Amino acid sequence: MRDKYIIVKEKLEPDPDFTEEERAEFERLEKEQPYKEIPEEVIRVPVQNKTASDTKHYLLYLLIFIILMAVFLVIIFITQI
Repeated sequence: MRDKYIIVKEKLEPDPDFTEEERAEFERLEKEQPYKEIPEEVIRVPVQNKTASDTKHYLLYLLIFIILMAVFLVIIFITQI
């Protein structure tokens, strides 16, 4: 099995946004305090039991809304005649 290599013809230049002093300071700080991956923290939250009565009136509200819209449309059609 042959390894695949990428041929780069252009020399990679350092990022021009940083001066040499800033780059040297960054590299020094990176050597002193290397990046460490922190394990993900699991936060446990107690389960809250909701009562089933929270949703019992939604159908009633929907029916009232539909009836009101029907009455509104009937009024509009009657006034257009």
